[in-house]
Amino acid sequence: MKSAELFYSREFPETPISGWAGARRYGWMPEMTASGQIKRPRRVVHPFASQRKLWCLLAVHFDGVDLIFATPLELDQFLAVMSQNLLPSGWALVPGCLVGRPNRHWLSRLPKAAKSSKFRQSICRFLRQADVVREFRQFYAGEPLKLQFDGVFNNYYEAWKRPVA
Repeated sequence: MKSAELFYSREFPETPISGWAGARRYGWMPEMTASGQIKRPRRVVHPFASQRKLWCLLAVHFDGVDLIFATPLELDQFLAVMSQNLLPSGWALVPGCLVGRPNRHWLSRLPKAAKSSKFRQSICRFLRQADVVREFRQFYAGEPLKLQFDGVFNNYYEAWKRPVA
């Protein structure tokens, strides 16, 4: 069975793909003391989740597999990975994972049935042709999502390298 529907939320609905598609919960701000010495970057709530008053969710039920997308970036990330002829290995998905097989990536959480080539081709075809998906993309088209915000960095090391203005 194939179905897709839209839901709306006033708060950002974090999904398993959100972090991989650019959504951030926390950010880092570089700081200086009054005498001009560099201080350790301060962790702050990232403005990504508060940039909109209303969020659109795309819920997809496809042959027993339930998926949910909060942004078109998540949908694009899903399509980019699932439309590959061979699924990428764990090392390719999470570069820099030193120990064991990466279990943090959303692809490792999908059921085995969702990883077959036939299933992947059919769900990608469905997601590219469904009218509900076009409505979902249209909702975000008027006011595109921002991933970069002035003065807020996505990780500690970026904030540490940047001079304070």
